[in-house]
Amino acid sequence: MFYQLHHFTQFVIMRIKIRTDTKLVPENYTEPNENHELITEELVRNGLQKDKGKNAELLSWNIKDFTKKGDGYTSFVTSVTVKYKKDEIQSEASYVVKLNPKRPPGPMADMTKMMFPRETVILTDIIGAMNRHLERLFLEPLRTPKVFSSTMEDGKESFLAENLRTQGFQMHPKKEAQDVHHAVLEPWFGPNSSFFNIFLNMIKSQSEVAINFLSEIPKYEKCVKWLQAHKDTFGAYYFEAFTPRKPFEVLVHGDCHTNNMLFKYNSMNEPIDMRFVDLQCTRMGSPASDIDYFAYSSLGGETRSKYFPKLLYTYYQSFSKVLLFARKKVPFTFKELEDEVEDRKMLGFVIGIMSLQFLLGEEDDVVDMGEMREDNMEEFAEKSRKTFEKLSKGGGPFKDRFLALFDDMLESHIFDEN
Repeated sequence: MFYQLHHFTQFVIMRIKIRTDTKLVPENYTEPNENHELITEELVRNGLQKDKGKNAELLSWNIKDFTKKGDGYTSFVTSVTVKYKKDEIQSEASYVVKLNPKRPPGPMADMTKMMFPRETVILTDIIGAMNRHLERLFLEPLRTPKVFSSTMEDGKESFLAENLRTQGFQMHPKKEAQDVHHAVLEPWFGPNSSFFNIFLNMIKSQSEVAINFLSEIPKYEKCVKWLQAHKDTFGAYYFEAFTPRKPFEVLVHGDCHTNNMLFKYNSMNEPIDMRFVDLQCTRMGSPASDIDYFAYSSLGGETRSKYFPKLLYTYYQSFSKVLLFARKKVPFTFKELEDEVEDRKMLGFVIGIMSLQFLLGEEDDVVDMGEMREDNMEEFAEKSRKTFEKLSKGGGPFKDRFLALFDDMLESHIFDEN
């Protein structure tokens, strides 16, 4: 991740029945889902012809779901298998389709409506331009999926992209912390009214759960006092951490955790390649925001403790290499980057507290953020409390990874009052 992450920061940065009217109608052989209605023949045909050529004739297509609840929180992702004919030869192809899911009106629906179109712009226009620069420098391109077709019609936002799973890529098990082999490979919402308040309340609720849990462990007395004093504004650190400041002003992923990375493995089950996905949160920010986000959501405490300085230096070397090849001055030293990552560490703390329940919980424990409103926050807070209690008393890695967050913060003096 640290090897590939620099690319985001190097610039200022179902089968078909054929009806008598010849329109293709998909039969969905996966579990029925109303979001399948958003996948249109036009989207599939345009994507197929963008990928295979204008003379590719769409014969049929079927929908095949492959994601589970909790794999993503802002969108619905599925796949389509396409049968087509080109030059009198029949073939088959598979694509991923990402949809802005149908939701009742509310803050989450408003936020995703604003965010969803960003990803196609990032994947096509911005990353396309960046890759042309990298090609001229004889450097590897950004490792992201290709988009073949899209529509941003109101209420039907969707896009069709290459299916990386057919190339051998897969999601790292979200309940397992990534090890150093994964980490070294990987080379927004703004504060808009109602959802901003919902986010702050959600973080406050999880802070209160943490306070109750840590109160029984004397070692974390300082942590408890700090959380009690800052729980009402704790979530605001999330937004502050993404605010760029010179010279740390680059293009960041914005949601840099294990669910948004796909890996390819060799016969020894060692990671050999990766791809970033889900770029709807990409924005200008500090490189430290992606680094801290990833380190505290997706690495275990032992890996951070042993390897983080080395991983950070790997990132800096890769970042600097691109600029040096382009005959540009590296805008900050490694020591300055170290200080910036330390200064932004509060983001990692917020993300760690928030994400571990989502990543390590069971599918039934996942909160549907699309249904969250200011008037039902207590209901979701109660579910979060129950999930935390179950995870903390279970035999899995949750307790160790959760406490490791606070161990790191105690070591960095982040809880020392100014």
